[in-house]
Amino acid sequence: MPSCAGVDASPEAAEPTPAPPAPKSALAFFAVLLALFLPGLLAQAIHVFVGLVWSELFVFLLPALVLATGSNLKAVPYLRLGRVRPAPLVLGALAGAAGTLLAMGVMAGAQRLMPRSWIETFDVAKLFDRSLAERVVLAVVATLVAPVCEEIAFRGYLQTTLLSRRRPAAALAASTLLFAVIHLDPVRFPALLVLGGVFGWLAWRSGSIWPAVAAHAVNNGIVSLFALAAPRAAREVEQPPVVAIVGALLLGAAALAPLLTAFRTVSEGPIPPEAAIVRREPSDPSTRFRLSRVPARLHLAMLAGALLLLALFLAVRMGALPGPGR
Repeated sequence: MPSCAGVDASPEAAEPTPAPPAPKSALAFFAVLLALFLPGLLAQAIHVFVGLVWSELFVFLLPALVLATGSNLKAVPYLRLGRVRPAPLVLGALAGAAGTLLAMGVMAGAQRLMPRSWIETFDVAKLFDRSLAERVVLAVVATLVAPVCEEIAFRGYLQTTLLSRRRPAAALAASTLLFAVIHLDPVRFPALLVLGGVFGWLAWRSGSIWPAVAAHAVNNGIVSLFALAAPRAAREVEQPPVVAIVGALLLGAAALAPLLTAFRTVSEGPIPPEAAIVRREPSDPSTRFRLSRVPARLHLAMLAGALLLLALFLAVRMGALPGPGR
């Protein structure tokens, strides 16, 4: 009788161990965003509405999708796009409202220490200094388009990448800082740190970006409503009294704390970093980025983005669209 010594009867034991995922770089992704931000600023200078939509789609959304799929990673788990129950969405939206009040107080307090020239130069209310129809379009883009695209980029790709290499506190702090930096606005920087921290915590705690999207949309919606309601002639920046600033800080913090506590209770808890690593091609263990892995539809989207930017430039040069800033 032949000997079976040294032969493992278990077929699973003969399978090779999958290679560990290649580490992704959050800083490299941020560098890509910064590089694309310059064409985005050009597009907004040519035509503010088309430029804003172009920036959201091709500066924030598309790079996250391309880098995830090109790394052999399924976009839904890696970008935290999975479904979430209604309760975290509602609490996320309410936290966005409370966070907006707190951020407004922080920004108003910080502005008292800033040169007036900074405040006037970076006054985002100037974007709304146009006709009512144009202001409504701008508000819709800011409220519905920007939150989805920016959260997929920052709380989806960037924060997930950081969580795979750092402890949660460090990952959330880094994603919050980079989110504030990308806006290139020193006046709103303190407020963006507050809001980025809230959005990041909501996404981490729930394992999904959608509560953060809800919070972000509420924040942008509130700011847009204020801008729509303000008379066009009353655009001069005025410093609120100290009592109002302190009141906003206290009320915002008092409202935000119980909402985050309730959110912690209803959310399913943080998802382990390894759960985000789901390969598009299980037979290929590598997660190194290769452009050849990117789906054809995303290649077409990249081409469409470049052609749209060129068409926008040519349309303005030929007089088919209004000039810069419109």
